Amino acid sequence: MELAFRESLKKMRGTKSKEKFSQELEMSRSNYSLIESGKSDPTLKTLERIAELTNSTLVIDLIPNELEQVELQIEEEKQQFR
Repeated sequence: MELAFRESLKKMRGTKSKEKFSQELEMSRSNYSLIESGKSDPTLKTLERIAELTNSTLVIDLIPNELEQVELQIEEEKQQFR
């Protein structure tokens, strides 16, 4: 996961310990620590639970693969010169 997500997760956890927050998420502390450190990605269910516990809104943004984006841009530029 991106650094921004990990930092947001730490802020959302606030003063709660990792142990307490992971219990509220119904997961082990070690699994939560892996997510917060960026070594593991949370499931959608976990993201939904984090949003619920922190009174946050979960927004999922689908971003095209960079290579695909570059290929599309090249194709568009080619068509401009035809």
